[in-house]
Amino acid sequence: MKHQEEDADGPGQETVGGSSLTTTTPTTGHSSLNLSSVVQLRPDPNDGSMVQTSVISVPGYQTPPVRKWGLRNELESAALAVDALSRLHIYIHRPAFDEEDVFSWEKFLAAGNDLAEDVARLSTEVPESWPRYSLMNHELTSSGQFPERPIIFIAHSLGGVLLKKALLLTHQNIHDKRFKLVVDCLSGILFLGTPHCGTNDDDTLLRHNRVLHNCAKFAMQRRSSRLPAKDVFQLANLAATFQQIATIPVLSVYETHYQRTAHRSLTIDMPQVLVDKETATVSAQIEHFLGVHLSHMELCNLSKLRDQTYSAREFLRSLLEAISTSRRPSDEPSSSGYDPLNPLNLADIEPPERIRGASLHGDVRTIGSSSESIRTSQRLPRRLRHVPSNSDRLLQSRTCRLPCFSLASYSRNADFIGRTGVFSRMDKYLLPRPPPTDTGDAQTSRVFSLCGMGGVGKTDLAIEYAYTRQDAFGAVFWLEAGGVSQLISDFAGISIKLGLESPEEAQDLESSRAIVKAWLNNPSKTPNRTGDPSQTNYSWLLIFDNADTLDIIADYIPYYGNGSILITSRDPFAKTHFFSNGQGIDLEPLPTGDAAYLLRRLTKGTDETPDREEHQASVKVATQLDGLPLAMTQMAGFIRRRHLTISEYVELYASDARYADVRTIGNPMQDNRYGHTLATAYSFEGLGKHSTRLLKSLAFMNPDRVQEEIYLGARRLGRPEDGGDDGEGRVWTAPDFESARYELLGSSIIKRNIDKKELWIHRVIQAEVRARMDKRTRYETFRQVLALLTKAWPPGDLCSQASERWAICEKLFPHLERFYQIYNEHATDWGNFEIDPIFPTLLNEAAVYLHERGFSHEGKMYLQLALDLCERGNITSEPLISDMHLTMGALCNETNDAEGCLEHNILCLALRKAESVRKKTPDLRLAFAHSQMGIAYMMIRKFALATEYFKQCVEMLKGLEVDVDEFGFPSCNLGLAYWVQGQHETADQVLTDLLQQREERHGKLDRVSYKYIFPPPHGTGRVLQALGNVKASRAKQLEARGMDAEAKSLWDEVFYLHSECLKQYEATLGLFNHRTADACHKLAEYHIRFGQDDLAQEYLDRALGIWGDRQWFRNESARSSFLRGTHLQSMGGKQNVEEGKRLVERAVALRKQILLDKSGKKDLEMEDFDDLVCFWSI
Repeated sequence: MKHQEEDADGPGQETVGGSSLTTTTPTTGHSSLNLSSVVQLRPDPNDGSMVQTSVISVPGYQTPPVRKWGLRNELESAALAVDALSRLHIYIHRPAFDEEDVFSWEKFLAAGNDLAEDVARLSTEVPESWPRYSLMNHELTSSGQFPERPIIFIAHSLGGVLLKKALLLTHQNIHDKRFKLVVDCLSGILFLGTPHCGTNDDDTLLRHNRVLHNCAKFAMQRRSSRLPAKDVFQLANLAATFQQIATIPVLSVYETHYQRTAHRSLTIDMPQVLVDKETATVSAQIEHFLGVHLSHMELCNLSKLRDQTYSAREFLRSLLEAISTSRRPSDEPSSSGYDPLNPLNLADIEPPERIRGASLHGDVRTIGSSSESIRTSQRLPRRLRHVPSNSDRLLQSRTCRLPCFSLASYSRNADFIGRTGVFSRMDKYLLPRPPPTDTGDAQTSRVFSLCGMGGVGKTDLAIEYAYTRQDAFGAVFWLEAGGVSQLISDFAGISIKLGLESPEEAQDLESSRAIVKAWLNNPSKTPNRTGDPSQTNYSWLLIFDNADTLDIIADYIPYYGNGSILITSRDPFAKTHFFSNGQGIDLEPLPTGDAAYLLRRLTKGTDETPDREEHQASVKVATQLDGLPLAMTQMAGFIRRRHLTISEYVELYASDARYADVRTIGNPMQDNRYGHTLATAYSFEGLGKHSTRLLKSLAFMNPDRVQEEIYLGARRLGRPEDGGDDGEGRVWTAPDFESARYELLGSSIIKRNIDKKELWIHRVIQAEVRARMDKRTRYETFRQVLALLTKAWPPGDLCSQASERWAICEKLFPHLERFYQIYNEHATDWGNFEIDPIFPTLLNEAAVYLHERGFSHEGKMYLQLALDLCERGNITSEPLISDMHLTMGALCNETNDAEGCLEHNILCLALRKAESVRKKTPDLRLAFAHSQMGIAYMMIRKFALATEYFKQCVEMLKGLEVDVDEFGFPSCNLGLAYWVQGQHETADQVLTDLLQQREERHGKLDRVSYKYIFPPPHGTGRVLQALGNVKASRAKQLEARGMDAEAKSLWDEVFYLHSECLKQYEATLGLFNHRTADACHKLAEYHIRFGQDDLAQEYLDRALGIWGDRQWFRNESARSSFLRGTHLQSMGGKQNVEEGKRLVERAVALRKQILLDKSGKKDLEMEDFDDLVCFWSI
């Protein structure tokens, strides 16, 4: 074996890097690559049967020189067993640095340009710096070039960073045949402790800085604060883009924790680990890992790079064996050609389990209100939870329409009797009283609660009270409080009933709810357009019916205003739950005499005096049924249905053991007292088969409003269809349904609103019907009602997000909410039954609809159950599962849950990739899964990687025949990604082009949404906000350079763009959407800059009113609180300073909650709070 090696003092002499890094472009013949040695392994017959290989070593910055690596010996040992290998040409990279004292990453990375050029030169010509060796040793081809020798790179520490930069440039210039030749020759890389990326972009720079400090002892910034944006971008972008070209085998060597024992009683700690496995991972298509117990400086000692199962030598041998047979490793994916499923060749994403453990908790600056942080957070002190809100603004230019009386679908009960004493007590606390005239204090609302078990008559009493006292109030409103969805709809609907909004205006439920609360708190602010305002009665009565879960109505209780609140609830604590001085009563059943009279009236239909026998029988039944109004009503229906007199019933059925079952309903005390009574009252025997079938179905529906069209003619966006199919092929015909409804109405089991064509059934009756079914029948009936609702529900269209379906969904959603509740109640009993895919599909629809309407947080619980059901039922159908993960990812990013957003988008992308591979073609779903993946990476501050995913989406769309609007969402996000990385000019160009494209097609302030994207129409608004942000950043740069006039021109553009953005958000999303609050915050920043304090405070007050104290908007609320607080303090004045301090304290407390930060960082700046919010809200 022969060795031809450079003289140590010759032109290739190595040094341990200087202290300066200004690179110089080598002149012709002066390469940064020096031939160190040529190892002749065996004779070369020059017949093409033997292979030669180039090995290029790239030392780190101020790390041990290559001559100390043991490189030649290790290569020889690896190559001995490779028979077809004749020579190894070993080169050393020596960058040319000028003598300067200041380090910069920009100058350092510029050396990668030289390396790229010199590797290309190595492949195409004989450098003049190698005069010692005759041309015969290099075996030139007839064209004067070297043979196309395979190349292996070995890079230590930051030398690997230079190598990545060089290889990236090589791939970017592949159209140059010199660089194309290099790419074709690449065979493998050994990275020896080379840092790649961190938990986010800032952390990537910090990890590189730590390596640099350890090697060169430079005092680089090693902690996260205000890092140089350019350095962050260069290193993070290098890491993200290198992954796309890492198609050859890579060995990533990293440091592991290790303790070296010097004496039995003395343990010496090894140096800190600088490059661990996470930092070293480059995400190459074929990447091997080797962890060794060595310090960072020792990682270049090749002979020591081994563990119990693998070594660097084995990796080198595998590369050389592959080279000798003119092939790459058999498991390597092909890197040739364009892959429409992965046009940018993005690396595979690691599974969520690893990301959860490694990436999400490494930096406190990661955005996120993860479930962990919400669970462990302390509630804010009461004085910090209150957010001032100027509700008068909501009522400006509005008028109301009084009197206004609305009791939903309830008519007055002609058979109501008794309760005179209760009415008198209710009048004492609910009837209006004159408002205070001279105290100036706001009047608090009055509240009275009717408590008691189901069936005791609470709802009928409330209805009677409303009808008999309606003249005492200017407005009376009935609210179904048994579920969130119906309550939201009813409460928001008050705005239309009062004439505060038109039906066309009232598309945003949050906006309507806020307007209604503002009116209730101060109704006299809106003139009455139907009469003399001076004579208008502005008092109001709100009735919350079936408020058994009191927390549901907490956000709807108006605490101030000239009004009264009546609550019906099974919860006895309703009386004092909201007001310490609240009043109420635990309602008792009817006295025996009243109950007997009610029974006679319901059975006979007249008030005529009964004979003695009937009177005695009615008293006996009333006593037996404890005077419960619902029980009396049910028994009367049974008696009528059997065509009996009351006395005949007593003789035939009163002692029948069939009615001895006790049902568990209501609260425990009353269950024990009245359970037997109610069970005795319910007799469903004798009903026809259609009536029984309908009754069983109704037992699973929302009881307050069951639309008959669900059974007779489901509608999808106004398109009539056949009657409802219950999933068993049994379609309801009009005659069958009418017959069943007639019998149930005649038996007093249900009621009907003939105008709205809706049915009503008591919750207690529902519970009894379900209780009388066995487990199997109960589950099968549940499946049947699922099938019915599926036929009626208009599915969400990710392309159009058509708001015209909202009216239908709003009516049907309470049934979905009821299904969710019932399934959770019976989940244990139904655990062994087959899961019907219809249910998770409907739950996904529920989440999509809630997200569209601005209730993303509420949608999570429906989708989580859907995903759990699919997992338990092994439901894997596509696109259902990937759509669920996409929806959950969207819900998570709307509610600042970065961890959930990342996890679900990874799963979505994996599923859609697999589906596209199966179909052998990409589609829109796959393209937009990449866009959503980019959003997830933006949320964890991996901006460079996110940029590549947005670019991938755009590239995929170019290969599909799609509408030009499809490019809107990923292009907008791409512009924002460039902006947050400091690439302002590129961002400006991307967003300006996009805005021009949309305005040319749709006009200014269009209401056309981005297709395939969840939030309602606001596409142009997002572009306007993003472009305004970019212009603001550019204006600040001009100011810093003293170019004030140019900066002022840009600031004018900023104001215009953000003002137009606010208008578009208000027009498409409503006044109270969180994106509207984003725009308010941006305009406040502008007005603060130009000294317009009142406008700034008004916008910030409005934004804070939208954020409120909702957990999922803590990030945005903290930011706006800090800005408003610091601005108030700067304005001066005792009141401003005190309120400003309170708001800053609130912001700091919220920030600690969000970041789980116990360090108590002082001297916080606005940027610290900007870092909390998602990129599109900054």
